[in-house]
Amino acid sequence: MTLYENLAQRFISDIKAQKLPTGSRLPALRVICQQHKVSMTTATRAYDYLQQAGWIYAQPQSGYFVSPQADAYQQDHAPAAHVSLDKMEPRDPKDFAPLNGYNPTSALFTPLGTSMIAPQLQPAEALQRCIKRVTRRAGQQLFEYPDPQGEIALRSALAQHFQKEHFAFLPQDLVITNGCIDSVRIAIETLTQVGDTIAIGSPCFSGLLDLLVGLSRNVIEIPLGSDGLDLEYFESVLQQGLVKASLFSTSNINPTGQTLSVKQKQALAQLAARYQIPMIEDDIYFELSHQNLSPLPSKHWDNQGYVVWCGSVSKSLAAGMRLGWCLPGQYLESYRKKQVATGFGVNGLMQSALAEFINTGEYQSHVNKVRRLLGAQIHDYRQFLSLNLPQETKISLPQGGIVLWLQIPNLNTLELERQANQAGIDMRSGACFSTHDVYHDCLRINCGWPLQNTVDKHSSYQQLQKLCELINTLV
Repeated sequence: MTLYENLAQRFISDIKAQKLPTGSRLPALRVICQQHKVSMTTATRAYDYLQQAGWIYAQPQSGYFVSPQADAYQQDHAPAAHVSLDKMEPRDPKDFAPLNGYNPTSALFTPLGTSMIAPQLQPAEALQRCIKRVTRRAGQQLFEYPDPQGEIALRSALAQHFQKEHFAFLPQDLVITNGCIDSVRIAIETLTQVGDTIAIGSPCFSGLLDLLVGLSRNVIEIPLGSDGLDLEYFESVLQQGLVKASLFSTSNINPTGQTLSVKQKQALAQLAARYQIPMIEDDIYFELSHQNLSPLPSKHWDNQGYVVWCGSVSKSLAAGMRLGWCLPGQYLESYRKKQVATGFGVNGLMQSALAEFINTGEYQSHVNKVRRLLGAQIHDYRQFLSLNLPQETKISLPQGGIVLWLQIPNLNTLELERQANQAGIDMRSGACFSTHDVYHDCLRINCGWPLQNTVDKHSSYQQLQKLCELINTLV
């Protein structure tokens, strides 16, 4: 191991031994240099390593602290998401959808259902001022069709923004789309045909399953467990030529909240290149790490252009802006042609507004703030659930994102969903996230709303309390 890795391992050992409990403040970098006789570079890299692995987090002007996620190494709270899928056979997702579909409660909206951040946590006034400034300057632009690939101002702003996250690309390689799901749709239509089979993670975000149903693609599910994707299973699928593409989330995955290791992300890029089978990377939660440092996507290790990286501000800023993007790699020209064939570009005014918001630094400032808030909210939700649910309940320990994944033995979450909907509570049962009947005792909860005890029956606190009561009557 390198010097900084050795230093990091000392802290990991202390955290595992609970010599440094959750929330403990770590020594300042200059103190580390003095105590361990190392350079500032070594000390900084050690702390970066610990942050990337989820052991610690940084608080601006306050220092470094042991992360709540470190509890996972003392307590077995994580749901047993890894399932055995015996047959590597293509499945048409529409034939295996729950009775009401993969997204059955989309017509009902309360804070626990849809994965999104509460409006009060968004920089509404700053964004509105930005849109007004851009509108006043727009002039003729308002009456012209936008650049089909996306306005160069936004593509350049995004390239500069992500370079600060140590993920570099060129503006000319990026395509702007109408949100992340649109990026993924165009990628699927570019890379596959109707009736083709795509490998997906299991559990898989219900919206992606809905999309695959609509596009008439089949799926083979790759188990996603506490150690990440079952890459041996996935490679055997590739070796047999069973799929034309893969579709995976890799960071702050919905619904489990976990992030694949650097080793797994590298392996996915390598497998795509080795078998020349493209991988679509849905990375919409990329920026919502609960630490200051975002995990790098698989695309970072893609040297041959087989990874098609998709993202958006729909989760980090404003879903209503309908702005996303894609790095199609070697498929850039075919991706652009497919996009032009199915649309006439993306709203130019909104593109200019987002470019302005990024360039002023207000977007980065907002992201930094909301990361800390989400980390605290996830912690609050986990504590509430731990106190109010059966002792055998397992609750995920996400390193980022907005959701929690629960597993409660002997609970029929489809029946829970039915009763919750009748009580005006939106939630997602495990059945929404797979074509297999393996998550019947699992559910997903959105934690994007602050957990405040108010008299409003639609508040997240009141909704969560009622949901816990329903669960306790069913187990």
